[in-house]
Amino acid sequence: MPKKKENTESKILKLFAGNTEKTFSFDTLLHFLPKKTRKEKLFHALDILKRQGKIREPERFQFQLLEQSEWKVKEIEEITENAPEVKKKKEIKKEDLKPQSKFIPQSNAKYHYEAKIDISSNGAVFAIVEGMDKDAIFRQKDGLKVFNGDRAIVEILPVKEGKRPEANLIRVVERNVESIIGKVHQTERDTFVDPLSRKVKNHFYINYKHTKGAKNGDFVEVEFLEWNEGEKNPRGKVVEILNNISKNNIEMKSILLEKGFHQEFDEAVLEELKTVNPKIEKSELSYREDFRNTLTFTIDPVDAKDFDDAISYKKIDENHYELGVHIADVSHYVKPNTLIDDEAYKRATSVYLPDRVAPMLPEMLSNNLCSLNPNVERYAFAVIFDVDAKGKILNERICKTIIKSDRRYTYEEAQDIIETQKGDFAEEILFLDKISKIWRVERYKKGAISFVSSEVRFRLDEDGVPIEVYEKIQKDSNLLIEDFMLKANVSVAKFLSDKVKDKKIRASVYRNHDLPSMERLEQFRETAFRLGQHKIQALEDANKASTILNNFLEEIKNSPEAAILNQLAIRSMAKAYYGTENIGHYGLAYDFYTHFTSPIRRYPDLLVHRLLESVLYGSKTDYPRDLLEMKCQHCSQQEKFATECEREGIKYKQVEYLSTKIGEEFTGIISGAIQAGFWVELSDNKCEGFVEIQKNFKEPFEFDAQKIGLVSKNGKHSFFYGDEVRIIVQKVHLEEKKIWFKLAE
Repeated sequence: MPKKKENTESKILKLFAGNTEKTFSFDTLLHFLPKKTRKEKLFHALDILKRQGKIREPERFQFQLLEQSEWKVKEIEEITENAPEVKKKKEIKKEDLKPQSKFIPQSNAKYHYEAKIDISSNGAVFAIVEGMDKDAIFRQKDGLKVFNGDRAIVEILPVKEGKRPEANLIRVVERNVESIIGKVHQTERDTFVDPLSRKVKNHFYINYKHTKGAKNGDFVEVEFLEWNEGEKNPRGKVVEILNNISKNNIEMKSILLEKGFHQEFDEAVLEELKTVNPKIEKSELSYREDFRNTLTFTIDPVDAKDFDDAISYKKIDENHYELGVHIADVSHYVKPNTLIDDEAYKRATSVYLPDRVAPMLPEMLSNNLCSLNPNVERYAFAVIFDVDAKGKILNERICKTIIKSDRRYTYEEAQDIIETQKGDFAEEILFLDKISKIWRVERYKKGAISFVSSEVRFRLDEDGVPIEVYEKIQKDSNLLIEDFMLKANVSVAKFLSDKVKDKKIRASVYRNHDLPSMERLEQFRETAFRLGQHKIQALEDANKASTILNNFLEEIKNSPEAAILNQLAIRSMAKAYYGTENIGHYGLAYDFYTHFTSPIRRYPDLLVHRLLESVLYGSKTDYPRDLLEMKCQHCSQQEKFATECEREGIKYKQVEYLSTKIGEEFTGIISGAIQAGFWVELSDNKCEGFVEIQKNFKEPFEFDAQKIGLVSKNGKHSFFYGDEVRIIVQKVHLEEKKIWFKLAE
């Protein structure tokens, strides 16, 4: 008779080995359990043990065996008999593992903390501990077996006044690297791979069984296997030889893999896709509202392939209109506890690089079944607004729908209709534009901040090489869609919040944005004055700061410093994040806000759809608060990684573009300065490069920290933040993504 497979609950109990004094964190348990144990599976096992009265959770995500439990007498002997040895690594006592939010740097004690590893491009290694004002730098100079983004237990040493905190590595809890791109380097005896990423400092050792025939100088993708005690190098295996793809393709692939994102999906996921029913089912029509004969259209970027939102328009009478925000019903196709869902959660977001997308969902779903393509029937989840001619909302409802989009517009096509008042469905689009502007004004009156956002876009040749870089400014057509999406997100957030209060669901997902730091706002106020003698009223209350900032940004919108000041104002704000505790959204001036409108590319939106489905249609896809909070934290982290990838991709393409412009002259604005020189952002294409001051002038310069700039000692030359200058592209370094300029004569 085959041996019964041991469940996760039993494995957890064995770790405690009958010892009620032991305390394990969630991450520590995950570390000791098999690699394939998913976080969600561990969470459910812990939840079962808590309900059975076998363990308790004295602190958030800290678990302990319960004393004097009935189960203990019957089972403790069996559990301890085969208990695994877990004391091989340094034991962390409960009283030593301090909550990050209570970090006291002036303490003389040495405490252990959970931290995220951050490796700078120059090789310095830091520990980021939540609650610490400054990241701690590692004392160990060599032999640190860590990757950028790893989570680890670290020892924080007593902080000397005015000095940066220092850390020692205790152990790695979770690796961030799955695979890397690198170049094969072979010696007489061994094979190594040198990573392309400057943040992966260690060469990978490849056993001869795992080289896949790769030769010296080949570019390869390597899967991380292990990093053993006493070994200098991590071990890996070659999974693909990349000699037949271009250098820019290799670089873009490396950017994605460094953060754990992939363009491809495993065969098992693709195989499961074959079980998805692509047909419109009669059973679905019985409860969905039918909008197939109601005017509906999408407005998206010209190069968009997945359309996850559409607007419907129906005129009831002269003062009554029914306007719908229809969102792709991804939850119909992607069910919990499936391989497709597991992979979507792991990615948590799509990543958009200048020349490719690493999607959250396979193409069959993202670009086909879920995408609201024109002239085909599609399932949707919708918020339907009844409004009068002045934009006042008379009634609203949330429901599942079936739609058939009449037309796909690009933003440029919709903008042309708004400006010329001519074109297909011009009357309807002009009405939607009018309503969106009314809602926008209302939002600003309530305190929303009107930052001017822009995007760097590229026109690429057939090989993916940029032949034009330009700045894309948001216009009315972009803002129209944004305003309707915001309205839908607010409606859903309020609705689900009420259901949590009524205990219809245990928790909900919110998109939170905290009040800004008064210190950062004051720094912004001082910088604005130094930059162009711009005076901003004293920012003494964060709740009132939005009005002052809006007035200021409106005043300086035509000044040369406007773009830089907008970016600095955005940086002075807190970062938005996902969470189960609602604190509102400061930047948008909403008491309740969530993400509902992009489930094709954001996993939090899919979670929100499932919560709505549970409340409205009894699907029972509900989540315990702790599990939902864990998912929110994961999604926030993946969003951060995706943003970093996108910035790296843009920077590479900018460097690639300017590599063809060596010796050409441009106008730009000084965007930063240090003793060695200053950075210049080019006005036309937003590419940024560095001017080395000593390579342009013989006389010495002094750095002015107050005005952020450089002044020559003879007083003849000065270069300050925000100054306009003419430069010549001097050189570039593609691998390091760096650009150097020299001043034009």
